[in-house]
Amino acid sequence: MPDPAKPGRSPWLPLALALAVLALIAAGAVAWLLHVRMQELELQLAKRIGEFDSASRQAQAVARQAGTTLDSVLARLDALEAQSLTAQNQQLALSAMYQELARSQDERVLADIEQTLSLVQEHLQLAGNVRAALIALESAEQRLSRQGKPQFAALRQAIARDVERLRLLPNADVIGLNARLDALIQNIDLLKLESESEPAAKPAKPAKTGAVDTASRFGREMWEEFKQLVRIRRLDHPDLPLLAPEQIYFVKQNLKLRLLSARLAALQGDQATWKSDLTAAQAWVTQYFNRNDPLVRGTLDSLKHLAAASVSVEGADISGSLKALNEARKVVRS
Repeated sequence: MPDPAKPGRSPWLPLALALAVLALIAAGAVAWLLHVRMQELELQLAKRIGEFDSASRQAQAVARQAGTTLDSVLARLDALEAQSLTAQNQQLALSAMYQELARSQDERVLADIEQTLSLVQEHLQLAGNVRAALIALESAEQRLSRQGKPQFAALRQAIARDVERLRLLPNADVIGLNARLDALIQNIDLLKLESESEPAAKPAKPAKTGAVDTASRFGREMWEEFKQLVRIRRLDHPDLPLLAPEQIYFVKQNLKLRLLSARLAALQGDQATWKSDLTAAQAWVTQYFNRNDPLVRGTLDSLKHLAAASVSVEGADISGSLKALNEARKVVRS
């Protein structure tokens, strides 16, 4: 029951105080909870920050390692680029050296072919030996074929054309003709001249010792001496003068020179000089030598057959191959 001594006191005051106390308690509890929550948040944040710092340090370590690796890779790349540049330079140098060696080899091959073709051309002009020229040209064409290089194709075709053209030419047997001329030259000293004296008669055997008349022996000796001074011979050419021994020597030597000139004409393919020399030699043998001698008759027959032989070969040249050789050399040097 209310205290009458304290007038005006509200009955709601304790309730208000209680509510205030409860509100303070609730506020304190909330503040405590907030404080606890803030501590938990701080702990989680500190933990997260620590984890972030650790991750950051790891990332920095990884970045430093990556930087070191990158520097190493860059250094290796620089070394590889330097090696690649060196290799390229070496490759270029090797390529240039190979090209130079190939060019030198091609030039050596062309030099050998040029020497062969020059010898063939000279041999055709001097000797007219088509067979030997064909053998040399075929050998040169086979060597170019083994090379198998396109820059030699035109030269091979030119040589093949010259080979086919030479095969169609008549082949003068210059070697055989020269062999027959050599035999004739060797037999000239054995030929018997028309004006050559008969062999001296064998001296009579001395008479047996004994009583011989001196006048008879003296008469026989005088007769033998007289026969040595006078000799009577029949000549087939009454107008032919008698030749002294030194003149006989010069006749034979001049005949040899005629035959040697004919041999040179055969080597050069000079048909006119060949026929002229052999005709003159034939006339000299007929005029100065004894035609009754078998060796003289055989010489005249040989000279007649040789004069009728042909030593000239028309169109025996390889100018096409020589021209193609010059073109091939320009291709190799370019």
